[in-house]
Amino acid sequence: MEIKVELGNWQYNAGIVGLYEILKFSNENSVKIEENSIIFDSKELERFEENYFSYLIEKYRKSLPWYKIISYKEKIEKLLNDIEVEPFEEVVTEDKIKDIDSYIKLVLKYYLKSKSIVSAYEFIKGEINPLELEKELKGINLKKNESVLEKKKEIIETLNKIKKIIEYFELEDSKKYIGGKNVVYSIIKNGWNKVSFLNPQTKEKDIYRDLNNYFIEPVKQYLEEDKSKYKYNCFICDREIKKFDNDFSFLNNTGFDVARKPSHVWNFQNDVAMCPICKLVYSCIPAGFSYVHGAGLFINANVNIENLIRVNTKIKSDIYKDEKDSGIYKILSTGLRDNVKIKLNQNLQENIIKNKKYELEDIQLVRYENENYYFNILSKNMIRVVNDCEKEFDYLLNNSFLENGNRYILIDEVMKRILNNENLFSLIHRALYSKNSIKDKNYISTSSIISMLKINFEMLKGAGYMEGKEKDIIIRGRVAGRELRKKYVGKDAEHKISGIAYRILNGIKTNNTGMTMDTIINSYMYCKEQVPSIITEILRDNELHRTIGYAFVAGLLGKDYNSNENKDSEKINGEEN
Repeated sequence: MEIKVELGNWQYNAGIVGLYEILKFSNENSVKIEENSIIFDSKELERFEENYFSYLIEKYRKSLPWYKIISYKEKIEKLLNDIEVEPFEEVVTEDKIKDIDSYIKLVLKYYLKSKSIVSAYEFIKGEINPLELEKELKGINLKKNESVLEKKKEIIETLNKIKKIIEYFELEDSKKYIGGKNVVYSIIKNGWNKVSFLNPQTKEKDIYRDLNNYFIEPVKQYLEEDKSKYKYNCFICDREIKKFDNDFSFLNNTGFDVARKPSHVWNFQNDVAMCPICKLVYSCIPAGFSYVHGAGLFINANVNIENLIRVNTKIKSDIYKDEKDSGIYKILSTGLRDNVKIKLNQNLQENIIKNKKYELEDIQLVRYENENYYFNILSKNMIRVVNDCEKEFDYLLNNSFLENGNRYILIDEVMKRILNNENLFSLIHRALYSKNSIKDKNYISTSSIISMLKINFEMLKGAGYMEGKEKDIIIRGRVAGRELRKKYVGKDAEHKISGIAYRILNGIKTNNTGMTMDTIINSYMYCKEQVPSIITEILRDNELHRTIGYAFVAGLLGKDYNSNENKDSEKINGEEN
């Protein structure tokens, strides 16, 4: 029997993308696409639970604890082989000992006894008990004046224990159940919760059987039922349903418990429910979103289902294509959440905006962060801005600033504002203020400030401002500030620059062009220099006041012209700025 699933709301569409991906993963020809729907045979539901987990394990394998453990195999085997043929002290260096010690403490000691992984051991037929080996494992520490040779026996024993643990985790059942447990708590719970294996009261220990019993078997039964006497209809697809037992309460942040919160429905009587087929679709939301360390992304480009699937599968594949196999365990100690956000933003830019075939009038972007959904509409102007400012975004990478003890990642903050159609003036002000006041703990380059101003210029231009203006006013403003800085340095008055910057920033923030101009003119008078013509442009309107003013301060706070920070590629009148 054929099952047809049509486009719906954003959450349902995420489920459709996930369902399509899982079916395609198990059988390339298992699902067909029509303009607004996917069609597949009910026989594809056989072993669907296996395909569901296999897809998620394979797609997110490099982020899973299971993979972090087995990814160390090559290093261990190479060490054990090299020890057999080469001098021990040449093979096992202090750096390698530190690496092994980190792997033991940050990966094995952490994961082998975690509750979710321990609960999977009963389904694995292995020759070792991982918990016993974990107790025996100890870190390798060289005491002062202690040589590697003195630790030879202990090191070899440790390496062999690690090898046994890795071999255990390489078993097919280990991948199936430990990898399965990993995706339950790192991926699946982001989309839905409180039912099936995510119900704390579930009696079924096998996550595969639990998924099948709760989501898949009801669909098979539903397809066989005589529905001619059913009185109600599915809230999503309008199929006939017998009763309202399939509600939306299992969906994160969108569903509600109809028993505890009857006030959410009309007259306190629930009439909102779904059929088993739609419930299965919703269960595939985790496969439709692109998740990295708790942060998720879904593009509801729903002009047609083919475009919807293409955009989201491209995003997902590109997020992981650059991950390296080595050193994965270092994630635990380095904290990559901000880098993940950068990666998400980079992929948004590269895969939706850069490619002309995705240039639509309106696209809904759904972000999942900190257990909440955030929504944005990708307007045509925003798409144009990011497409035209590709180079400027590159300058934002690895830049951050401190404010009130918190560190802000520049590209993340810029993308948030672009997605919300907000200009960047307040962010530029905060970054410059921080650069001026917390000099030793900031990672803000002058180039990144100028890049933000250029991006902001394009945003203002798309909104109808900056008519007849050229982007070179930003570079000219920066050059003016930089040249003035050189004069102050030449007069041994560099210590005065910080105060000047503060006054200009205050003038810009309060929209007081008089304060801004007075401060700048007095600075030039102090140096006995002529005021550049670009400075007078500040008086024309508020946008020029802020744009040129911030560019001037960026140049004023920049390092000497010969530093690498200021060697940009922009040119004015044929000369490097």
